[in-house]
Amino acid sequence: MSEELVNIEVDGVPVKARKGAMIIHATDAHGAYVPRFCYHDKLSIAANCRMCLVEVEKAPKPLPACATPVAEGMKVFTKSPKAIAAQKATMEFLLINHPLDCPICDQGGECELQDLAMGFGRDISRYTERKRVVKDKNLGPLVSTDMTRCIHCTRCVRFGQEIAGIPELGTIGRGEMTQISTFIEKSVDHELSGNIIDLCPVGALNNKAYRYRARAWEMSQHPLVSPHDCAGTNLNGHVLRGRLMRVVPRDHEGINETWIADRDRYSCEGLYTADRALKPMVKEGGAWEVNYQGTMEFKGGTGRYKDGKGKGTYKGRVTADSFIETGEGELEL
Repeated sequence: MSEELVNIEVDGVPVKARKGAMIIHATDAHGAYVPRFCYHDKLSIAANCRMCLVEVEKAPKPLPACATPVAEGMKVFTKSPKAIAAQKATMEFLLINHPLDCPICDQGGECELQDLAMGFGRDISRYTERKRVVKDKNLGPLVSTDMTRCIHCTRCVRFGQEIAGIPELGTIGRGEMTQISTFIEKSVDHELSGNIIDLCPVGALNNKAYRYRARAWEMSQHPLVSPHDCAGTNLNGHVLRGRLMRVVPRDHEGINETWIADRDRYSCEGLYTADRALKPMVKEGGAWEVNYQGTMEFKGGTGRYKDGKGKGTYKGRVTADSFIETGEGELEL
């Protein structure tokens, strides 16, 4: 059964949109950009950043495009003076308490707030009062926090609830005192925790292992496939002067969508550790010795095995074909 469509206008251009879809879905599908912070394709709609305000004919005030469903005959204006004024006013409010950390922020160069501030921000702030300061949270060894930069988009909160299924982060406080935090002082420990780094539109949540090591524009990007799972999660590796600095997800709707596990994101740190085995080694006589041939065909000794018929011991050698050669023939592992 074909889905029901409605006729709307976007900036004077007649378009068709699925009935029940939000305005932002229709504008994205037809190339009319609407700025946003809290909206994400894979998360539920929160509509709390208000950056996507657009003008709708006969509406008394601008409406959030991410939370307003389309209707037959609706006329939407994303570039009108009323819409632009609302978006600029929202940006000014978001920057009231945001610190000028861009020169030292790891998100610099790939920051959504930076990009939209260039288009919708003022060159001089009218706010002269003291900015709010929020104490950083200890979320564990993987995610660093600079919570004064947070704009309360709640992407990280919704990710834990809807994608990871472990709601470890939440919103506490009201008004200017609102903070993103754990409800009780604990770390974020689930195996998808690093995805909140990618979701954060500002520099509030960052990769702790990558902190202060490189800038986005300095690195080259190379496609990778995860070595840690059987699904083939798509990754991108960011390389600076021949050294892999970090790993981020590469979108693939059929496999990993836009998420990756922490083992994929942080395992690159093990490439340059001092105790990494760089050559094949065999332990003989209590000492490790480099032995290229010996690792492919280890001779002598006894060991234990487990196969479909049960457990037992062997005496002989293990070959490169994963067989144990014994006096009674070969036993496949």
